[in-house]
Formats: sequence, C-alpha cells, structure tokens
Amino acid sequence: MIATPSIQLHRASWSELSLDEFYEIARLRYAVFALEQRVDDEDLDGRDDLPDTEHWWFSKPDTAVVCYLRVLRPADDERQPVGVPAAAWVIGRMATAQHARGQGLAHDLLEAVLMRRPEQPFLLHAQLHARGLYERLGFV
Repeated sequence: MIATPSIQLHRASWSELSLDEFYEIARLRYAVFALEQRVDDEDLDGRDDLPDTEHWWFSKPDTAVVCYLRVLRPADDERQPVGVPAAAWVIGRMATAQHARGQGLAHDLLEAVLMRRPEQPFLLHAQLHARGLYERLGFV
C-alpha cells in the first residue's frame, strides 16, 4: 500500500472529521461526480453522518484530499445481489482527483478497507467504467 510522507491514509467517523476535512472531501466528490461525470443523483444523501459510516481518504500536503471512499452499513431497503451472502458493509462514493489518477491510489484505498474486515461481505456501489479496478480486488 502507498504510505509515504507525501501521501497519508486517513479513516474517520463523522464525529471525528474536522470541518476542513469534510469540506475537502465534499469538494472532491463534487468535482468528480457533478462537474466531471455529470452524475445527477444526490451526493449528500444523509448517510455521511450515520454512526457506522467511515470516511477513508488519501491526502497530500499540497493538494488536500486526492482519493476518497465511504463505507457504511446497508440501508434497510438496500438491493443486494441474489445468491450471495448479504453484505455487512457498502462501499461507495469512490472518487480520485483527476490529477492523481493512474497512481494506484484507488486500488490501495480499497485494499486498506478490505483488509480491515477480511471476513465480512461488501456490496460495492460503482460505475462500470472502473470495473477492472474492482475485479482485481475480487469484486464480481
């Protein structure tokens, strides 16, 4: 996993996030999902501040948050794939700053999350264009 003085891994619950950290996270999510990808789904869906939600990100001192994802418990009405164990956790809102892509950050961030809970099933909310990344980490 990437871990250098210039790239730092972070994990925090809502109550542990500073305003500056959440601002940088929201800024990255907006840049990637709204401006770049033109996703029209609501990003701030009321689940960022749930007690079990974890925010994971890589940051660089000079560029703030460069890669992010969140991990949360499935919603009561969460659609789950048929024929596999029900997910204990959902990974979503994966975003990497455009200038930081191609460096393995998304892979390393996902790997860190999966290593923290190796025996628990995950459901992934993701876009198809990133399918190869997720398949390399065992998602189907």
